[in-house]
Amino acid sequence: MHRASMIRLVSLSMALSSLLLSACSPSTSSSTAQDNPIAQLDLKQLPNAEWRLSRAVIEVSFCRDRTNEALLASESELNGWRLTGDVSAFPPYREEGLKALYEVIGEQPFILYQVDGSVSASRYRLAMPASKSAGAVAEQVFPAVATLAGSERVCLSAVDEGATY
Repeated sequence: MHRASMIRLVSLSMALSSLLLSACSPSTSSSTAQDNPIAQLDLKQLPNAEWRLSRAVIEVSFCRDRTNEALLASESELNGWRLTGDVSAFPPYREEGLKALYEVIGEQPFILYQVDGSVSASRYRLAMPASKSAGAVAEQVFPAVATLAGSERVCLSAVDEGATY
């Protein structure tokens, strides 16, 4: 009887350990990342062989401080998070900001790639597949700003053509 109790205790202990370890391991999938091209691209260091970035930087300020705060990140923080290549490296509230950004731009031929963000606004470069010419990327900057400006959720959208971020 003592042996049977010991076996049950060991089995229970192993089951609890397994449960705890699975709860602590990073999530490999995120509903936002799976459905949202901005969130998917957010995990990568750009530019790379697959993606071009615009030279111009687009500044976006959402009318709700909460969204701006969700996108709050310095350039070094973004680079550090992206170097891991794991969605769990990003703060959990970031998904809310990426979701809001995706809802504003919808299905456009470009994706916004964040270069930094403050409490009042975030800055992005336009990202497009490398198969597009640099001219095609540049041509999409002002349509992107117009799309952002047309949203009731965005209070400010502007372009800095000479940005060196």
